[in-house]
Amino acid sequence: MSLLNFSIKNILTRRRRSLTSLAGISIAIALFISVVLILKSSQEAFRKPLQEAGSDMIVQLQGEPCVWSMVKLPTDLNPIPAKLIDKIRSLDEVAAVDGALITWAFSVPSQSQVQKEPEPVEINKGASATGAKDSKGALCETGPAGSFCGTGDQAAGASNFSPIVMVGVNPEPGELGPITKNDLKNIQGRYFAKEDNYSVILDKNFARTRNLKLEDDFDIGKRIGNKVIGIIDPGYDAKIAGAQIFVPLKVAVEMVGRGDIVDIIFIKLKGGVDTAVVKQKIKKALSNNDVTITTSKDYLSSVAGFSLLAQGLMLAIFFIVILISLLFVAKTAFGSVLERSNEVGILKSVGWSNKDIIKLIVIENSILGFLGGLIGALLGYMTSFIYKINLPSVLPYYLNPYPPCSQYLVRNALQAKVVFPVNIFLLTILLVVIIQSLSGLLATIRILKLTPADATKRL
Repeated sequence: MSLLNFSIKNILTRRRRSLTSLAGISIAIALFISVVLILKSSQEAFRKPLQEAGSDMIVQLQGEPCVWSMVKLPTDLNPIPAKLIDKIRSLDEVAAVDGALITWAFSVPSQSQVQKEPEPVEINKGASATGAKDSKGALCETGPAGSFCGTGDQAAGASNFSPIVMVGVNPEPGELGPITKNDLKNIQGRYFAKEDNYSVILDKNFARTRNLKLEDDFDIGKRIGNKVIGIIDPGYDAKIAGAQIFVPLKVAVEMVGRGDIVDIIFIKLKGGVDTAVVKQKIKKALSNNDVTITTSKDYLSSVAGFSLLAQGLMLAIFFIVILISLLFVAKTAFGSVLERSNEVGILKSVGWSNKDIIKLIVIENSILGFLGGLIGALLGYMTSFIYKINLPSVLPYYLNPYPPCSQYLVRNALQAKVVFPVNIFLLTILLVVIIQSLSGLLATIRILKLTPADATKRL
């Protein structure tokens, strides 16, 4: 009988010992695999919206521009002078840069809805700290009294004044921004041309809820008779600067009336650059402490709400889990072999050579390591999949600033997909087999120092 067949028979015969070893290995590997996949899927979930926008870095200013306007900047976003884009483009670390203008726009009110226009209101102090003369101290436009999300008399015509998210985009699509060249394959109709002024592209779901089609007229803000030239399918993933309506950037700038501004900047970096250095240069250019710079590495702090200290702690826990898992596998293998000293003594007494005994135990441990690693990897995958389903994440509000009273659903949920990583599984199983075999080898060498008489005394 070959050593392989004898090893398999030995494993099946001593079921309790074999099951104990398999359980220990499987639990340790399941813990390791689940932690790896949860972290990997979480990072990929946030990286995907950035990748779809073609960006490595997002720049925004935080603040509250004004309380009310027919076309206003979203709450918590301040204007950024468009000339800053050229400054960022001149940085050595930057490969490409583009800006967009996210706004909240309202339908043109009827005379019965506007009883009296209030006096113009200046923007909040926090909104004027952009360093740009064309946006500093600008006035908010006027509109119906009260908040657009209010109730009762203050929200006269609230259904008509429910804001719509409108984004001004570059009419020449590139690799960056809310709509990139890659998105144009999902558009019905056409994208903007340089000569387009008062044309709009609608989100597919928004167009369906409003029963709008190509060539229809659409009134928004102060503009009446905007022509629908395209309807774009945004897909199911969360979109940075996602909108219900897209217009040329120059039109959005004109409608906001705050000068030549944007409120979100997309940056593509050159390979191998230090993002921390780029962040410092951008903050210096803005001369504003309220700047928010988001990268894929900021996932835990910006999306999950963890501080840098918590991120460091989580990384430490990750390595501790790896260490404990591998040590547990080694201890299980070592202890299991040491318990077989009497069996080894019997084999030596009937004429087995040390070489054959070592081969037997190494083969048995390799089989147990392979099976335990395989079962543990599958259990870890199932655990991470269940965890992902029960712990959804969303984009930070400022990256997709829909108003709280929006009548339309917002696609801000991050699609954390747990893939079946064949390479990780194979490497993990190989590592378990190696550790299991080495541990068994070391334990066997220790046992082999016993004489047959000493070993049989343990019976």
